[in-house]
Amino acid sequence: FSPAIPPGTVSKWTDYDPSLLPNSIRVLSRTLFVGGANGTEAELRQILSRFGQVQTCIVNRDKRHAFVKMVSREDAVAAKAGMEGLKDPDMLSKARQVKWGVGYGPRECCDYNTGISVIPIDALTQADIKWMHSAPYGGCGEDKKLEPGLVVEEPDIEIGHGVSSKAISRRVNQFDNPGKRGGPRGGRGGFDGGSRFRQPEPRNHSPRPNVNTQNTLGVPPPVPGFGFQFDLGNGRPTYG
Repeated sequence: FSPAIPPGTVSKWTDYDPSLLPNSIRVLSRTLFVGGANGTEAELRQILSRFGQVQTCIVNRDKRHAFVKMVSREDAVAAKAGMEGLKDPDMLSKARQVKWGVGYGPRECCDYNTGISVIPIDALTQADIKWMHSAPYGGCGEDKKLEPGLVVEEPDIEIGHGVSSKAISRRVNQFDNPGKRGGPRGGRGGFDGGSRFRQPEPRNHSPRPNVNTQNTLGVPPPVPGFGFQFDLGNGRPTYG
């Protein structure tokens, strides 16, 4: 399967969309939920690596699902499309279904059909903002300002170093439909998960292939808090 990708070797992609809601940013997920995951981590990595570079893979063998984060949004789109067209029965027995997952930002801001979140900047925690600038993969990097209209790929989150808005957001279950007007049942405050945070695809933006995907059924369970961790001995990030 694909080897670990050293941080700093993948260029950060960003864009700007003035049509976004006031004081909001768009985040393109790199996280895939794999249902019917009966394979090991190595097996799932090998299967998904056919379509792009795998950054992290977390498998829950008891619940038979996994969360796979690809190195880029482009790789995530390619992997999702590739898995949807997969015909190999052996591979399908190990990874039956692939949907979008959320690795950053409040869950109720995400359209699970496209894996795209539109997030009010004031909904981000201080840790979220830090990771937007410091994450090895995704985000805007240290030199770019976090401002309304910014479009980025999902940043990694640093486990154990601050509270993320994803961790404190409302759980979205498989019976909710974030793409429906009015949003999921039981929404709180400004986050209704529905039309208020859904946005059309960016207009007049720099090329980024395949930010749309075909609709999927249902909504995966919340993504576990995986991202990057720092080894206290040498300060280098590890992934898990």
